[in-house]
Amino acid sequence: MTIIAAKELTEKTKELSLFSYGIEEKREQNLFDQAGKMLTSISIFTVALLSFVSLEKLGFNTGQTIIILGATFTPLVLSFILTVSTLWKYSY
Repeated sequence: MTIIAAKELTEKTKELSLFSYGIEEKREQNLFDQAGKMLTSISIFTVALLSFVSLEKLGFNTGQTIIILGATFTPLVLSFILTVSTLWKYSY
């Protein structure tokens, strides 16, 4: 049977705590980076959506334009919701 001194146990606990904190900090930073990239892409696609509004002027009727906008806008809204949900910090 191995006997561990209290000081050694405290040092190991401190080392593991610092390691765990470092991992959590990197995870959080990666989530913020990912969310920033997603929000950038969403804003670019929003500009593309506004250009789709001009489809009516190209000869598409209102129904076709709504279908095109819905097919484009739905994935963007879902990705935005998922991006915001990754930033949610739960208490442990």
